[in-house]
Amino acid sequence: MMKKRRNKNNRNSNGKYIIVVLMVLLALTVAAGTFAWVWHIRLGQEDRQAADLSEDSSSPEETEQVSTEETEESTEMASTEEVPEQEISEPEIRYPEPEYPFRTEELVVEVPGISGEYTVAWVSDLHMVADHGVSSDIQAEDLDAVRARYDFFQTSDGVHGEDLLPQVIDFLNYGEYDGIIFGGDMMDYCSASNMELLQYEFDRLDKKVPILYIRADHDYGFWYGGDGFTETDAETMHRAMDDGDDLNTKYLDFGEFVILGVNRSTKNMFPEQYDILDGMFEDAASKSRPVIVATHVPYASRIDESNEVTLYDRSMEIRNKIYYWGGGDYVPNEVTTGFLDHIYGDDTDVVQVLAGHLHAGWDGKLTEKVGQHIFEPAYLGSIGIIRFVPKGENQ
Repeated sequence: MMKKRRNKNNRNSNGKYIIVVLMVLLALTVAAGTFAWVWHIRLGQEDRQAADLSEDSSSPEETEQVSTEETEESTEMASTEEVPEQEISEPEIRYPEPEYPFRTEELVVEVPGISGEYTVAWVSDLHMVADHGVSSDIQAEDLDAVRARYDFFQTSDGVHGEDLLPQVIDFLNYGEYDGIIFGGDMMDYCSASNMELLQYEFDRLDKKVPILYIRADHDYGFWYGGDGFTETDAETMHRAMDDGDDLNTKYLDFGEFVILGVNRSTKNMFPEQYDILDGMFEDAASKSRPVIVATHVPYASRIDESNEVTLYDRSMEIRNKIYYWGGGDYVPNEVTTGFLDHIYGDDTDVVQVLAGHLHAGWDGKLTEKVGQHIFEPAYLGSIGIIRFVPKGENQ
């Protein structure tokens, strides 16, 4: 009886065990299914969100690229449309102030028809010497004469031409000029040493300022070189300078008026030179432009009696002879006379003549219509400053 009861109890326990196991398996199955269902829904949501993002926006890399392109495009549009184009200017050059205290010789010239003021510097008769020994340009027998010339041409405080020339260039660069005229005899004679120094200093000039260099006898003179240095050598060296020493370019054109340069004025004018100048006179007349004449050797005055100190008196005082065209050593031939007629004529377009050569200053009139000013020499530390102003402004 007891045995049957134990068997019955065992069967009941086994049945309960089986039921529990089945229930656990069922619970696990339900849990696994629920997890799979939830996970599937979660993946679906993420896929839909990714699809929406791909449609509404680009990837970070693409967004950055588009942003960069838009920025570049907007910058380009701003640079071409909103910001006005600006010219790129060259840096301003600051030139040193000259150390030497030059004397400035002021001249005001009234010019009819011009609308503004123009300032031009004048330098002449420096008579610079840079040779100090015998060379292919300087013969031994001429060395004493060269040294005497070197010592003669110096300022009152003992500055020689070769040391004064760099200061002249500094003075011209430091000032504000509309043009520069070198009126002849910048050197005492032509030699390789003198030309080398002159070229070096001319290269330092402000190239924005137009320059007129009219040569005279000392600029071309080759007196101390014997057969080792000739006039051809001198002319070749001058042609190698920046201005080319071309007769066709011996002028400064300011639009409203023109300054005509007379080259090698210590000699009578040759026909080809006259033809060039005559053509310039005709061009100025056709445009009703006043003319200024720049020459090394001055011209005789026809109304000297109106001046307190006549040109004749000044010439005899300084040079002890007539030192201008119209007498003494300077007797004009037919060609030169034809040129002077442009100046002395009643219908002349010439307003003023600028000159040097005398080594002393003089200011007066050639005719009632034409003035003439002779500048002090640069070897005495003097530089001319000419102000061209509208007629009537200086009254």
